[in-house]
Amino acid sequence: MSDELVALRARIARLEARDACVSAFNEYLHYLDGEFTDELLDLFAEDAQLEVMNYPPGSGVNLELQGREEIRPLYAEHHGIMSRHHSANVAVNVSPAADSAELSAYFLTALNYGATGGLYEARLELRAGRWQLCWMRISSTWGWVVPQENPPFLAEHLGAGTLRGGRPVVYEPPE
Repeated sequence: MSDELVALRARIARLEARDACVSAFNEYLHYLDGEFTDELLDLFAEDAQLEVMNYPPGSGVNLELQGREEIRPLYAEHHGIMSRHHSANVAVNVSPAADSAELSAYFLTALNYGATGGLYEARLELRAGRWQLCWMRISSTWGWVVPQENPPFLAEHLGAGTLRGGRPVVYEPPE
């Protein structure tokens, strides 16, 4: 096989890995807002480390959680919180071997009459044919809230009226 073909195959593998990493990150956001705790936790490797800086936002408290079971309560407690997590400026750098990647993205979380924001930083690894979060840091850096006595005019579950019940489209690599 020519050197050029080998190089092209490696580049394609990195591009496919990038798409898979972005898809896993989007799954994280959908599963978080849709309250799909088990699906969300499956995105984390068994031995994953999660660092949540300044949580709850504005508290100055940093959480360091090790392993899926230690991470689980944080996301289980998220149920019933009306929020929508949005990301922007998603950047992914896949290793030359296409078996690990770094990801960063801005986030904005819309709440009932409020918003918070910050930065996601993560390392993903290809494990048993699946991209998983091995390390993730969530840094909340700003936010505001407007006190209100009345509930929002619209507070539907993420899956209301959607094709997949709030679950995302998931990247499927070619055969």
